[in-house]
Amino acid sequence: MGTTRTFTRRMAGGLALGGLLLAGPALAHHGWGSYDADKTTTVTGTVSKLAWGSPHVSIWLEHAGRPTEVVLAPPSRMETRGLSPDMVKEGASVSLDAYPRKDGAAEFRAERIRVGDKTVELR
Repeated sequence: MGTTRTFTRRMAGGLALGGLLLAGPALAHHGWGSYDADKTTTVTGTVSKLAWGSPHVSIWLEHAGRPTEVVLAPPSRMETRGLSPDMVKEGASVSLDAYPRKDGAAEFRAERIRVGDKTVELR
């Protein structure tokens, strides 16, 4: 009986720890409700920084005279749709249709991206 109780406690502890580890990326991911979907904006510029990773890819470029983050889709979706990290690396010229943050922060959520002659739908 003691062995079963010990196993149950260890199993519960392991599941709790696993849940916390999986929750980390979810907690870091902000919801799309913080962007104004009624104000589509075209953001055009040269990529100054790329963060290719989960939960989504981000690029930074100059927009309205300040460094601006543009949140793209998850890496797997972008790769499936034909967009690779080399296409949006530092120095790449891009044009995006995006939604601004409601709070005025220098950040957008992209709906689509144009790189060279390629247009990729991100949602």
